[in-house]
Amino acid sequence: MRAFPEPWEVLVKSEAERSVLAFVNSDYADTPYDKWAADVGVQPNLLVSEAKFPQYQHVPGAVCVPDYLQGGDAERAALDLAERMPPSAVIARMESDLLRAARLRELLGVPGQDFASTLAFRDKVHMKTLVRQSGLEVPEFAPVRVDFDLFGFVREHGYPVVVKPALGSGSTGTQVLRGPADLARLLAEGLPEHAEVERFVEGQMYVVDGLVAAGAPVATFVSRYLNDCLSFHDGIYLGSAQLTRDHPLTDRLIGYARKVLDALPTPECATFHLEVFHTPDDRLVLCEIGSRTGGALTAPAIHAATGFNLDEQWFRAQVAPQTLADASIHGVAPGRSAGWVVFYPERGTLAALPKSPPPFVVEERLRATVGTAYEGGVKSAHYLAAYVLTGADDQEVEQRAQELAQWYAAGVRWTGLHSEDDRPALN
Repeated sequence: MRAFPEPWEVLVKSEAERSVLAFVNSDYADTPYDKWAADVGVQPNLLVSEAKFPQYQHVPGAVCVPDYLQGGDAERAALDLAERMPPSAVIARMESDLLRAARLRELLGVPGQDFASTLAFRDKVHMKTLVRQSGLEVPEFAPVRVDFDLFGFVREHGYPVVVKPALGSGSTGTQVLRGPADLARLLAEGLPEHAEVERFVEGQMYVVDGLVAAGAPVATFVSRYLNDCLSFHDGIYLGSAQLTRDHPLTDRLIGYARKVLDALPTPECATFHLEVFHTPDDRLVLCEIGSRTGGALTAPAIHAATGFNLDEQWFRAQVAPQTLADASIHGVAPGRSAGWVVFYPERGTLAALPKSPPPFVVEERLRATVGTAYEGGVKSAHYLAAYVLTGADDQEVEQRAQELAQWYAAGVRWTGLHSEDDRPALN
C-alpha cells in the first residue's frame, strides 16, 4: 500500500478538495490562515506550536504540537496529516520551519521551494559564496568549525569581526568582537553551532522586503533600520522606516535586490528579506537574505504604507496564484511612509505598560504580561511591545519613533531590576 499519493494525484484534486498543510509558529495577527484559505477555497491544516496555539485554537484543522522545534513531533504529525489529507501546498513562514517544509515538499512531491534553494537562503556561508561568485560584494567571511578557524581569520583580517550561527535567525547568537577580550569571552562561552565569521562592515543597514511570484519580484519595499538588530542586547528599541519612491536610494536598492535574487536559486514563489550595508564610500555590501517575510512588524508596516498585504499575497501565490493582486508594486508612494518600533524586556519584573499611544500609531501589539519576571532580550523578534507608526517619509517616521520611545519610557515600570551578573547561580 502506498503511504502517499503520486505528485500528479495531488495536482488534479478539485478546488473544493484542495488542502494546505502549514507549519505555524507565528502570531495569528500575522497569519490568519483560515481567513485567507476561505477566500480562495482551500482547507487549511495547521500544525501549531504550543506557544502560539491559544491564538489558533478556534481554527478547524489546527493541531497543537507541544515539542514543535525538536523531537520529531511536528514531522510525525505532518506525515500523518499528509497521508490522511494529501496537501496541494506546504506552507512555512518562520525561518526555523523553512528547511523541514522544503524537505516535506520533496517527500510528498508537492510544488514549492525545494531543499537546495532553501538552504542557499538559510546557510550564510553558502549564500555569500554564491553571491560573491556573481560579482556582488560581500564581507570577507569564513566558516568556523574549530577555534583555530577564528584565530586565523582575526590574524588575517583584524578586528572588529562578527560571529554568528550560519543557520541562525533573529540575530540570535550574533556577536561583534572588537578585540582580544571579546574573543576570549566568546571562546570561553563556546562557539555557536555551525558558526560563520565575517569582517565588520561600517555603514547604514538598509532592507529590501518583497514577494517573488512566477519566478519574478512582483513587490519590493525598501526601509532602513532605526538602531540595529543587536539592540535587544542593550535593552534599547529597534525600529524601521520605509523609504518612499522618491528617496535617492530606493531604485538602486531595488535593483540590487534583483541582482542578489538572480545570484541565488530563487524559487518560483517566496517572500524575501534582504539586509545590505550602504558604506560611507557609497558601496553596497550584502549582509544576508532570507526567503521569508521580515520579522517584527515588517508586513504590517508595509500594509500601513501601501495597503499591500505581503503575507496574504504570498499565501495566495502558493495556493491560488490566479487570485493575486493584478498590479505589481515597488516602493512606497511619496508622503505615505510607515515603520515599526519594538521594545524589549529588561532584567526584572514588569510592573506596568504605557497606555494610549500617540495618534501617529496605527497598530499596537503587546506580548508582555504585567507581573512576569524577564531576563532581558534574547532575540530581535522577541519583543514586549510593538507599534506601527506612520509619517510622510523615513525622516518623519524616525522622529516619531523617538517620540514614541520617550512616551514608552515614561509609562513602562519595572521592579527588581538587576544586571546579568546578578542572576543567582544554578545549583
